[in-house]
Amino acid sequence: MPPRTPGTYALLIRLERELTLTVGRLGTFVLAPGWYVYLGSALGGLAARLARHESREKRLRWHIDYLLAQAELVEAWWAAGSERQECRWAQAVLRLPGATVPIRRFGASDCRCPAHLVAFTDRPHRQDLAALLWAGSAGRLVGQVANLSLDRTG
Repeated sequence: MPPRTPGTYALLIRLERELTLTVGRLGTFVLAPGWYVYLGSALGGLAARLARHESREKRLRWHIDYLLAQAELVEAWWAAGSERQECRWAQAVLRLPGATVPIRRFGASDCRCPAHLVAFTDRPHRQDLAALLWAGSAGRLVGQVANLSLDRTG
Protein backbone atom coordinates (compact mmCIF):
# COMPACT_ATOMS: atom_id res chain seq x y z
CA MET A 1 0.00 0.00 0.00
CA PRO A 2 1.43 3.40 -0.93
CA PRO A 3 2.03 5.84 1.93
CA ARG A 4 -0.05 8.95 2.55
CA THR A 5 3.09 11.05 2.32
CA PRO A 6 4.13 13.08 -0.75
CA GLY A 7 6.11 11.39 -3.46
CA THR A 8 6.73 10.57 -7.10
CA TYR A 9 5.14 7.69 -8.98
CA ALA A 10 5.29 5.78 -12.24
CA LEU A 11 2.28 4.07 -13.82
CA LEU A 12 2.66 1.16 -16.21
CA ILE A 13 -0.28 1.25 -18.63
CA ARG A 14 -1.33 -1.18 -21.35
CA LEU A 15 -3.29 -0.17 -24.44
CA GLU A 16 -4.62 -3.19 -26.31
CA ARG A 17 -5.76 -1.45 -29.50
CA GLU A 18 -5.22 1.80 -31.36
CA LEU A 19 -6.92 4.69 -29.61
CA THR A 20 -7.94 8.15 -30.79
CA LEU A 21 -7.61 10.23 -27.65
CA THR A 22 -8.70 13.81 -27.03
CA VAL A 23 -6.72 15.28 -24.14
CA GLY A 24 -8.25 18.54 -22.97
CA ARG A 25 -6.59 21.54 -24.61
CA LEU A 26 -3.61 19.48 -25.79
CA GLY A 27 -5.64 18.17 -28.71
CA THR A 28 -6.55 14.86 -30.35
CA PHE A 29 -3.98 12.13 -30.91
CA VAL A 30 -3.81 8.56 -32.15
CA LEU A 31 -2.02 6.19 -29.78
CA ALA A 32 -0.69 2.85 -30.99
CA PRO A 33 -1.34 -0.34 -29.06
CA GLY A 34 1.46 -1.05 -26.63
CA TRP A 35 2.82 -0.13 -23.24
CA TYR A 36 3.04 3.32 -21.69
CA VAL A 37 4.81 4.64 -18.61
CA TYR A 38 3.47 7.82 -17.02
CA LEU A 39 5.56 9.73 -14.47
CA GLY A 40 3.91 12.05 -11.97
CA SER A 41 4.13 13.59 -8.52
CA ALA A 42 1.72 13.48 -5.62
CA LEU A 43 2.61 16.29 -3.26
CA GLY A 44 -0.73 15.83 -1.48
CA GLY A 45 -0.02 12.15 -0.83
CA LEU A 46 0.74 9.02 -2.82
CA ALA A 47 -2.09 6.88 -1.45
CA ALA A 48 -4.81 9.31 -2.50
CA ARG A 49 -3.30 10.03 -5.91
CA LEU A 50 -2.79 6.37 -6.82
CA ALA A 51 -6.29 5.49 -5.59
CA ARG A 52 -7.64 8.26 -7.81
CA HIS A 53 -5.75 6.92 -10.82
CA GLU A 54 -7.16 3.46 -10.17
CA SER A 55 -10.73 4.77 -9.83
CA ARG A 56 -13.11 4.81 -12.79
CA GLU A 57 -15.36 7.47 -11.22
CA LYS A 58 -13.60 10.82 -11.47
CA ARG A 59 -13.68 14.15 -13.22
CA LEU A 60 -11.12 14.38 -16.01
CA ARG A 61 -8.61 16.82 -14.54
CA TRP A 62 -5.08 15.81 -15.56
CA HIS A 63 -3.80 14.62 -18.93
CA ILE A 64 -3.37 11.09 -17.54
CA ASP A 65 -7.06 10.93 -16.59
CA TYR A 66 -8.02 10.96 -20.27
CA LEU A 67 -5.77 7.98 -21.03
CA LEU A 68 -6.68 5.96 -17.94
CA ALA A 69 -10.37 6.28 -18.83
CA GLN A 70 -9.66 4.02 -21.83
CA ALA A 71 -6.53 2.00 -20.96
CA GLU A 72 -5.50 -0.57 -18.36
CA LEU A 73 -3.43 0.45 -15.34
CA VAL A 74 -1.17 -2.55 -14.72
CA GLU A 75 1.36 -1.45 -12.08
CA ALA A 76 2.34 1.52 -9.99
CA TRP A 77 5.80 2.32 -8.58
CA TRP A 78 6.54 5.10 -6.12
CA ALA A 79 9.17 6.87 -4.05
CA ALA A 80 8.18 8.86 -0.97
CA GLY A 81 9.58 12.34 -0.47
CA SER A 82 8.67 15.97 -0.93
CA GLU A 83 11.11 16.47 -3.83
CA ARG A 84 9.42 16.25 -7.25
CA GLN A 85 11.32 13.64 -9.23
CA GLU A 86 9.04 13.01 -12.20
CA CYS A 87 11.24 15.00 -14.61
CA ARG A 88 14.33 13.02 -13.64
CA TRP A 89 12.33 9.77 -13.92
CA ALA A 90 10.90 10.75 -17.33
CA GLN A 91 14.37 11.52 -18.67
CA ALA A 92 15.63 8.16 -17.40
CA VAL A 93 12.71 6.16 -18.83
CA LEU A 94 13.16 7.89 -22.20
CA ARG A 95 16.65 6.37 -22.35
CA LEU A 96 15.29 2.80 -22.31
CA PRO A 97 15.52 0.92 -25.63
CA GLY A 98 12.43 1.49 -27.77
CA ALA A 99 11.16 4.46 -25.74
CA THR A 100 9.30 7.18 -27.65
CA VAL A 101 7.28 10.29 -26.81
CA PRO A 102 3.74 9.60 -28.04
CA ILE A 103 2.26 13.03 -27.21
CA ARG A 104 4.52 16.03 -26.73
CA ARG A 105 3.91 17.94 -23.46
CA PHE A 106 1.62 15.18 -22.07
CA GLY A 107 1.80 15.59 -18.31
CA ALA A 108 4.60 18.13 -18.70
CA SER A 109 2.81 21.44 -19.10
CA ASP A 110 4.64 22.92 -16.09
CA CYS A 111 8.22 21.90 -16.98
CA ARG A 112 10.59 21.65 -19.94
CA CYS A 113 10.37 17.87 -20.41
CA PRO A 114 9.21 16.63 -23.83
CA ALA A 115 6.53 14.61 -21.99
CA HIS A 116 5.87 12.59 -18.86
CA LEU A 117 4.27 9.83 -20.93
CA VAL A 118 6.63 7.36 -22.61
CA ALA A 119 5.53 4.71 -25.12
CA PHE A 120 6.92 1.24 -25.81
CA THR A 121 5.85 -1.37 -28.35
CA ASP A 122 6.83 -4.15 -25.93
CA ARG A 123 6.45 -4.21 -22.18
CA PRO A 124 9.50 -2.63 -20.53
CA HIS A 125 11.49 -5.12 -18.47
CA ARG A 126 10.60 -4.81 -14.80
CA GLN A 127 14.25 -4.98 -13.72
CA ASP A 128 15.27 -2.19 -16.12
CA LEU A 129 12.41 0.04 -14.99
CA ALA A 130 13.08 -0.61 -11.30
CA ALA A 131 16.80 0.10 -11.70
CA LEU A 132 16.13 3.39 -13.51
CA LEU A 133 13.58 4.57 -10.97
CA TRP A 134 15.83 3.55 -8.09
CA ALA A 135 18.76 5.49 -9.56
CA GLY A 136 16.50 8.45 -10.34
CA SER A 137 15.12 8.58 -6.80
CA ALA A 138 18.50 8.67 -5.02
CA GLY A 139 17.83 5.24 -3.54
CA ARG A 140 14.42 6.12 -2.13
CA LEU A 141 12.23 3.82 -4.24
CA VAL A 142 9.76 2.74 -1.60
CA GLY A 143 7.58 0.14 -3.22
CA GLN A 144 5.80 -1.44 -6.08
CA VAL A 145 2.22 -2.61 -6.30
CA ALA A 146 1.66 -5.22 -8.98
CA ASN A 147 -1.54 -5.92 -10.89
CA LEU A 148 -3.57 -2.80 -10.22
CA SER A 149 -6.07 -3.95 -12.84
CA LEU A 150 -9.11 -1.85 -13.56
CA ASP A 151 -12.46 -3.50 -14.18
CA ARG A 152 -13.45 -2.32 -17.67
CA THR A 153 -16.84 -4.04 -17.68
CA GLY A 154 -18.67 -1.91 -15.18
